[in-house]
Amino acid sequence: MQTLNQDIKEKSFKKIYLLYGDEPFLVGSYKKKLREAITGGDTMNFNYFEGKNPDVKEIISLADTMPFFADRRLILVDGSGFFKSAQEELAAYLPQMPDTTCLVFAESEVDKRNRLYKRVKELGYAAELNKQDTAQLMRWAAGILGRDGRKISRPVMEYFLERTGDDMENIRMELEKLISYTMGSEVVTAEDVKVITTVQITNKIFDMVAAITAGKTKRAMDLYED
Repeated sequence: MQTLNQDIKEKSFKKIYLLYGDEPFLVGSYKKKLREAITGGDTMNFNYFEGKNPDVKEIISLADTMPFFADRRLILVDGSGFFKSAQEELAAYLPQMPDTTCLVFAESEVDKRNRLYKRVKELGYAAELNKQDTAQLMRWAAGILGRDGRKISRPVMEYFLERTGDDMENIRMELEKLISYTMGSEVVTAEDVKVITTVQITNKIFDMVAAITAGKTKRAMDLYED
């Protein structure tokens, strides 16, 4: 992510980016950030392909087209499946793609043995955007709260993440609820978290299985009832 953040900040872009990983929130976030940074809102020099197996010849034709009154043309290819299958034509084309074109792929699945993946690594940047650990999530969530003038202690933040799980899109939505609920307050309390957040059932399932494994029948049944 550091490379992506630096390129966006300095507006020094590589010709090709691949965004992938098991954290869709980050993939979507950087997809949006790259588009905004590269195009500046220009729609004339932006092309978008969504879904499996888009027309490769059309992508190549657009990539060869000079941008109109702009420095770059951005082509965003979303969920193509190209990195799980043999896509020889596009892989062979990329080395000759003009510098005036920026090609961004956003994928849910990638085979690192794939020739197109290797070509992107060679000519651009492949960003693997995976689930964040607890420390990273705490810093990110605290930053969002801080921008809205809220403070939160570490124990309360840990309690918040226990309830929300590690899905960043869900955390973001729960933070929005929490910020609205605590309007007029500076410090977020455990009671605020308890009242406003929705517990993710997956968290309960893992706890229940652990209780069963440990032979804690009452605890397991309580979690089942919850």
